Amino acid sequence: MEVLQHSQIEKKIQRLAYQIYEAFIDEKELILAGINGNGYALAAEICKALSSISPLQCTLLEIHLNKTEPSASGTRLSPEGYDLKGKPVLIVDDVLNTGRTMVYAVSAFIREGSSLVRTLVLADRNHRRFPVAADYVGISMATTLQEHLEFRIDNGTYSLQLQ
Repeated sequence: MEVLQHSQIEKKIQRLAYQIYEAFIDEKELILAGINGNGYALAAEICKALSSISPLQCTLLEIHLNKTEPSASGTRLSPEGYDLKGKPVLIVDDVLNTGRTMVYAVSAFIREGSSLVRTLVLADRNHRRFPVAADYVGISMATTLQEHLEFRIDNGTYSLQLQ
């Protein structure tokens, strides 16, 4: 079942971009770090929207981690070697479920000395097992544990599906 279609997701991205700009209005640069896969694609879209409405310099990074076993391979950022010390970071993912992936993503930026770390998700399922909450949320949905939310990108068209 389709929860959000492309035009609705575009509006959510635009709204989120305005919220981010308002929150980071005094900053010169904001690091948008998308979790590999759909999180990175969503971060790129938010960066584009943010660039169209603000003078804020948006730097895009990708967080590489194994979503099913994040402790197995560790967390890596690309491009590598970017100086994060003292810079604000917004971590982006498509769906927040238990919070495990987000915990591992956040820890990478704490180690690198970022001045501020915030989180953004398109959809929050509210099934936490870890003490993580998204600061910016496109849609919050109460789902059963058996249901699955999937953010899909097909030929540049987005959708959020409940399965």
